[in-house]
Amino acid sequence: MKKMTLFFVGCCAFLNAQFTSPGNGTSYTLTSLSAAAPTVLVKNGTDYNLTADLTLSATDKLLIDENTTLKVNSGVGIFVYGEYKTTATNFTITASDITAPYRGIRFEEGSVAEMKNTRVEYGGGVRVLTTGFLMDNCILYKNNNSLSGSTGSLASSAALALFQGGGHVVKNSQFLENSRAGINSGASGAVSIDIINNYFYGNNTDNGNYPQINMGPAGVDSTRVINNEIIGNRAITKSGGISVSGLLGGTNRFRIEGNTVKDNRYGITHQGAGSSGIIRNNIIENNNTENNPNLGGSGISLTGTQKVIVRDNQIRGNLWGITILSNAVIDLGTDDDHGNNIFKNNINAGNTVAFFNNTPATVNAIGNCWREDELSNDAMVQSVIGSVNPNTVNFKPYNCAETLAVSDVSKSKLSVYPNPSKNHFFLETENAGNIVIQDISGKVVFSSIVNKGRNEINTNLQSGVYIITQQSEGKKSNTKLIIK
Repeated sequence: MKKMTLFFVGCCAFLNAQFTSPGNGTSYTLTSLSAAAPTVLVKNGTDYNLTADLTLSATDKLLIDENTTLKVNSGVGIFVYGEYKTTATNFTITASDITAPYRGIRFEEGSVAEMKNTRVEYGGGVRVLTTGFLMDNCILYKNNNSLSGSTGSLASSAALALFQGGGHVVKNSQFLENSRAGINSGASGAVSIDIINNYFYGNNTDNGNYPQINMGPAGVDSTRVINNEIIGNRAITKSGGISVSGLLGGTNRFRIEGNTVKDNRYGITHQGAGSSGIIRNNIIENNNTENNPNLGGSGISLTGTQKVIVRDNQIRGNLWGITILSNAVIDLGTDDDHGNNIFKNNINAGNTVAFFNNTPATVNAIGNCWREDELSNDAMVQSVIGSVNPNTVNFKPYNCAETLAVSDVSKSKLSVYPNPSKNHFFLETENAGNIVIQDISGKVVFSSIVNKGRNEINTNLQSGVYIITQQSEGKKSNTKLIIK
């Protein structure tokens, strides 16, 4: 009996051993991969279950061409050395048991990775060690990056963690309620990336010192963060908005433009003596969740940077408007190129501080509106500008005209019926993309990838009024949903 038991255990271990593809140029789909490794990738009806580690070797390919769900067992990881691409329009990677996360997905150095139309949830996130990574129209939801040890998360500090190389593009995607940052890169390896038209909400549920976007140095190329929404959950007091920093030195260039950054610990921050960039046309509001002016709360904070050009931003309701420290160099407007930044109600300890110069240098800050909706005089402007040395901010002439117009985002058509409904309705759209449903407080209560045309949606929402926002290739559209 004892020998039989040992034999049985040994067989189970063999059956559940990891699968490594042969490395001979084989191209797989999920169907053919399941046929090649039937005990590792188990087909269950229309879905699949990954029971052990899967390694795609360097010369092999995996094409995700089915609209299906891949359930991954606890402690299991996917390692890609070859080529991974998605042609499916709606693919989900989730945990077999959402209380027991899988390790995540790791794209190794030299791999080719295009992840599209994919929902990645309840795992250890996505780690990228290659160049030219593409993520398009994906949802990363409730990934747990706090797991440690040999079965810990593969992306330890963000839902999407990139560690080297250039040419990365992340667009039209959602990062929702992940345990640490939504996207990050390492503190030393140069990573250049375009982060465009994405939606971030309530990341850093661990409530550690992590911003929702946390990028390190970009090297000779640039980090571009453009047209994203970065919205905090106000109950998470330590989560920042955007950090693009070069703390360990090196060259760093960045462009942060057209974003909405609200309800975080701080809005946009940068540190690094080798850094330069542009911060333009952002809405930066109510980034004050920790409510401690000694620990943050700036709409924009720059430490030790080379020249950073700041134009056309709307900065309201933070603890500080803009702060600069440690010899940071900022251009807030010149005679020939006015700043056109708008400030309002950036208040801490009862004091309104639109701008504080904590460096010994003189700052040009010409052509800004320092007190929105007020016809200011010199004394009124001076009362909201602070500096460690007097008379080191050139703020005249200043401008307090009408509120800056924010450029209209192109809209796609969106219709919902029946409306009101009882948690079962149809959404019709002219473009494929993804949706979020928010309650009247702004909290995300549902998210999904949607296809062009008619989509059947089932939710489990309380009676009330909600807003559906669809995102597709830079186009956004909103409509009201009533649940009876």
